[in-house]
Amino acid sequence: MSKQRVASNMLDGHMKALGSDDGMLRQSAREALVALGDNAVGPLARALGNAKEKQIRWEAAKALGAMGNASAIPALVRALEDSDSDVIWLAAEALNAFGQKAWPVLLKALMVEGTESVILRRGAHHVFANQPESRGQGALAALQAALEPDALPEAAPMAAGELLKLLGVREAPVAPAATA
Repeated sequence: MSKQRVASNMLDGHMKALGSDDGMLRQSAREALVALGDNAVGPLARALGNAKEKQIRWEAAKALGAMGNASAIPALVRALEDSDSDVIWLAAEALNAFGQKAWPVLLKALMVEGTESVILRRGAHHVFANQPESRGQGALAALQAALEPDALPEAAPMAAGELLKLLGVREAPVAPAATA
């Protein structure tokens, strides 16, 4: 059997183990996936977005956060709208760790869905709450205020757009939720 085939089988086995009832097995599988690095990002991102079992989504969010691979940012942003609050929290924590690398994708998501999605606004609030002010010159503070629960829903997309402009990021559509 080729090395690539063995690696693929290992990856598949670890991914399946994320759904185990055995917490130690799940943890071991998650740690093995983190150790596999870039090869595990795609399968973990798909599991985060598509798995029916919240435990698998939780493990995937935790693994992606531990990996620190920026290609996971879109999947983590989409996970801010997960049906499970623990998954949302882990996704927000992972995005916090990325710092400004995560901002463009998250700001674009707020521009597209921020008016309609209370859950996304809450998750984004958590992400931006502890981010240091940078080149935004007050725009980050304005965004944080727009993400407060008592703010008008329309304020978040407008503030996100302003911060994107200050960061010099062109507005572009967010990748559809089905891609990972």
